Amino acid sequence: MRTMTFLQIPLSTVLLATFSISSQAQIKSWINKDGVREFGKTVPPEYAQKEHKELSKQGMLVKEQERVKTDEELVEAAKAAELAAEEKRLEQERRKEDSILIATYTKVDDIEMVKKERVQVIESGIKVTEKRTETIQLDLDKRMKATANAERAGNTPNEALLKDIESLQRQINANNVYIDGKRKEQKETGLEYDAKISRFKELRGIE
Repeated sequence: MRTMTFLQIPLSTVLLATFSISSQAQIKSWINKDGVREFGKTVPPEYAQKEHKELSKQGMLVKEQERVKTDEELVEAAKAAELAAEEKRLEQERRKEDSILIATYTKVDDIEMVKKERVQVIESGIKVTEKRTETIQLDLDKRMKATANAERAGNTPNEALLKDIESLQRQINANNVYIDGKRKEQKETGLEYDAKISRFKELRGIE
């Protein structure tokens, strides 16, 4: 079996081994409980979870280990990350809406026209319901008068008549709730298109 002498070992192998040993011989640095920086081959267990550094033999920073975060800090970090993600999502949504706005309208008058049409459609629905309510109210008034006349005559109002009155009152109440909802929708629609106009002017640089 052939044995190689040191001189016969390739120089590159020697250099590689020397570099590996040197790179592993790093110095640890940490701050002790008195606030004094200390150095050594290993970080004491009581400081292992705290911030410390690894230095080369020449004193160059090789690696920096941050301290382990507390549970509270981890929770706060998670909240911050969630908030940042939500802000990013909203920003992307705003950009998408801006693109649609610019692609849909060419001038402010176009938006004003659509706003007027949408508001008018809602108004038409309200007017129809109001007319229907007026008709129901007239019918209700007749039945209420008939009931009052029966009571004045000392008679018990017809059960079917009382049920009709109850039904008509429910219809009127339902119509009023519908109208209130439509009035709110009408107002929100106006505000929505006012916001579109404001944003359109901003994007187009219109005063």
